[in-house]
Amino acid sequence: MSQEKVDRYKKQKANRKQIMQREKREKMLWKIGGSVVAIALVAWVGFSAFDRFYEPPRKFYVADTAAISDYLTNLASEDAAEEVADAVDEALAGDDEETSEAVESETDAAESETDAAESETDAAESETNAAQSETAES
Repeated sequence: MSQEKVDRYKKQKANRKQIMQREKREKMLWKIGGSVVAIALVAWVGFSAFDRFYEPPRKFYVADTAAISDYLTNLASEDAAEEVADAVDEALAGDDEETSEAVESETDAAESETDAAESETDAAESETNAAQSETAES
């Protein structure tokens, strides 16, 4: 029995360098593998937190709609002028008092429409000026 121990000891002593190299290699692989897993875990947690809590800055655009408002106002005033002209023509064609009253009411309605369109244009221009001043301050 003691001879078996001696033989085993000699065998281990002869292969000791190889055994030590294998153990070092295994330790190094465990360290590298553990590091890779730890880095992957930290990266995953960081990416998840960034994705959940980060909000990209919002972009605001300002458009000048004054030209469109002027165009629509001109269309409305032209329509009102045509309606007034048609009403006057009808009044001149007939001498009835009811017709003249209808012409006056249509004229008043057309003028109020024109005034409303102009006030809308003024409001749009003031909004545009306010938006431009806000962007200039930023």
